[in-house]
Amino acid sequence: MKRKFHIGMTLGFVVYIGGFFTLQLLGQDKTFSDLENRPLAGKPVWSKDKFFNGTYGKDVEKYIADQFPFRNQFIAIKSQSELMLQKKENNGVYIGEDDYFLQKFNVPDKQLMKKNIEYINRFAESFDVYFMLAPTATKIYAEKLPNFAMPYDEESFIEEVSGGLGQKVHKIDVLETMKAHKNEEIYYKTDHHWTTLGAYYGYEAFCKGYGIEPMPISAFERVIGSNSFYGSLFSKGNFTFAKPDTLELFIPKVEETLDVYYMGSDKHTDSLYEMSHLDKKDKYSVFLDNNHPIIQIKTGVKNGKKLAIVKDSYANALIPFLTNHFEEIHVLDLRFLNMPIAAYMRSNNLKDVLVLYNVQNFATVNQFSLLGK
Repeated sequence: MKRKFHIGMTLGFVVYIGGFFTLQLLGQDKTFSDLENRPLAGKPVWSKDKFFNGTYGKDVEKYIADQFPFRNQFIAIKSQSELMLQKKENNGVYIGEDDYFLQKFNVPDKQLMKKNIEYINRFAESFDVYFMLAPTATKIYAEKLPNFAMPYDEESFIEEVSGGLGQKVHKIDVLETMKAHKNEEIYYKTDHHWTTLGAYYGYEAFCKGYGIEPMPISAFERVIGSNSFYGSLFSKGNFTFAKPDTLELFIPKVEETLDVYYMGSDKHTDSLYEMSHLDKKDKYSVFLDNNHPIIQIKTGVKNGKKLAIVKDSYANALIPFLTNHFEEIHVLDLRFLNMPIAAYMRSNNLKDVLVLYNVQNFATVNQFSLLGK
């Protein structure tokens, strides 16, 4: 009897696995996961070299994991079961109070930090560098973290970086600004970015450091772009029980004249917003059409002022506030470039540059060597 039971269990397991394997072979591969907001692995190409160095096996594992039948349904079940078990962290994302998801900040690489500081200090010998290191919600809403959570302290990291930067670097303190406005909706709950309101306060901090008068918030019409925004932390943690965020656009009440040139795709537009993204999963890409290597913005302002911005995606929601102050804005994303930024600055007659990153991104950036000659 026991033997028949074991045989039955074995056959059932084989049929179960075989069924899924058959579905995977017959099913059409998906190229992108809306839930996780990332590309999915495609069918690996076999080669003798890849087979013997082990990369082919790893590619097969990624392919099977990404193309597994009913994958999203299993992710949803896993997420719900972890919530029932009161698990408070998944894939580097904490489940915080008041529906906040907060990204874990691991111990940063101090050697990388020192190298990046050195690159920025050298850059400041030739250009006027304004440096802004934006905290994330993990620091501003630290009291919402689970009791056991112990991320590396972002404020401590900001102090270390600030202490290493030379006197020629204009350091902009946005941490205290965000603390002062923490009772407002300055960060998304499902995404790692600051909201448009948070970006506005970052813009105010820049204006103070740069020595210009910011546009009052009353100069903008606050328009709801979407009430169904599920951001990067929702995707990373697979938290299917999350409540959506509201994404706002701040539209100037006085119409602007703009020419926005996306150099990599050779596209011109007259808007800083790509509204089609509001109908997609990654709605934050409405700001400057997501990330591009180089964006050149020409405004209707006639004051001769130019600004370069070396940045991550935190800058995307802040840049629209700057168009009232500069005749030209050059947006440079080092993640997609392989060219000397100093040479680009000189060839475009640029002197002033804002380096803007969020703390956790800055801790892992290894492209600052591009700032050189």
